[in-house]
Amino acid sequence: MNSETIDREVVDVLIAGGSVAGVAAAAALSQLGLNVLIIEPGPAHGRRLAGELIHPPGIDGLCELGLLDRDLPLGSEVKGFAIFPSNLGADAECMILPYGEAEGKQPSGLAIEHTLLKERLLERVQQFPGVSAKIGARVTALEGDGPFTAVVSSAEGDERIEARLILGADGPMSQMRKMAGISHETQRYSGMMGVEVDDSYLPHHGYGNIFLNPVGVAYAYAIGDGRARIMFEVLRDADPKESIKTHLSFFPEVLRNAVEQNLTENKPLAAANYCIIPETSIKSNFALVGDARGCCHPLTASGITAAVKDALILRDSLRETKRDGQFDFTAGLRRFSRICGRLQLTRRTLAEELREAFLAQTPADLLLNQCIFSYWRNSKSGRVHSMALLSMLDSSIFSLAAQYLLVVLHVFRLLPHWVKEKKLSSWLNGVFKLFIKSLEFQQTAITQWLKA
Repeated sequence: MNSETIDREVVDVLIAGGSVAGVAAAAALSQLGLNVLIIEPGPAHGRRLAGELIHPPGIDGLCELGLLDRDLPLGSEVKGFAIFPSNLGADAECMILPYGEAEGKQPSGLAIEHTLLKERLLERVQQFPGVSAKIGARVTALEGDGPFTAVVSSAEGDERIEARLILGADGPMSQMRKMAGISHETQRYSGMMGVEVDDSYLPHHGYGNIFLNPVGVAYAYAIGDGRARIMFEVLRDADPKESIKTHLSFFPEVLRNAVEQNLTENKPLAAANYCIIPETSIKSNFALVGDARGCCHPLTASGITAAVKDALILRDSLRETKRDGQFDFTAGLRRFSRICGRLQLTRRTLAEELREAFLAQTPADLLLNQCIFSYWRNSKSGRVHSMALLSMLDSSIFSLAAQYLLVVLHVFRLLPHWVKEKKLSSWLNGVFKLFIKSLEFQQTAITQWLKA
């Protein structure tokens, strides 16, 4: 590559990735009067599973950014979660957790096919002042040790683009992260397999239906136009067919029959579930947003909402550090990284703890599972606070630590049941481990406060 012959372009912000995270960031930075260029390779070949549920804070953020109209909704409304337990007995009732249980508030989320959402948002953001996009192009190199310069390749050839800020919004397997030299920890939890059926088969229409069982978590929710997405978690080293068979045994008969019919006619879509923790989210004039900045198990369905929050935090961080009419990108990115790091810690910790409890592989996990459902059944305030954390309305590690302690206290309500089942020693062992974990939560919260 001859650097002297490559065309040059100068912009304020270059964003690699035109999905929700990149588009939201472009809209947010457009509000600051910055010139933004989105680099988007274009649609991937074939259909795939990706984030489709947006919690109310994400909807609010997209509306604030001008990317979504409340009176022109896409997809299907989501009122909350309907959770079907597997470890609380055959007669256990479904637990309904609505978003709008808080007094005076009745918010709702949205579920929409990911490809459609991406196309609509990308089309709309290009109408914003200062925002443009190169479709069918990709960033192939970051030159320099910082500040970086991006090399963009397309059918027309290569182009060097200088930008005051470069954002990597290219998903959990981010190549931008690699090009910037940012290492990361990766843990693969499981895989996902998904099919579509008519949404009339859903047991609780308007809710995200979550089915818990020992082989993983299954999800069922409407995505618009009379369609529903059904997704099955397949644990590592598990046989996919046997895993789906087990999942279906926990489904209502009508929904089970519809899924089985679909599986005889169509090949399910597939995806992988990862926890990815980069060593940093910023480096010189480069920053990661959305899943590129870190992702966790999809149990809380918070990926899109987190991406929208990233965009709003980045905008506000740059605005707060503006001095004498000039943006201090270095200070702004440090503030962005600090705030987003706190939010991601809460989101990741919540997803991991819920997943362990719902899979219930140990007496302590089973006890925590039962404590969670006891807390939800007996406390309206508990349901409200839990949904605030699940939806990222509340992203404080202090709130999570407090809620964990309140959940654990329900071990004493469950003691008679464990005594009746002649499992007192398992109860004592579980109690000990849960209270140790509660102390670890408190320590994590205090440590984060001290760092901040």
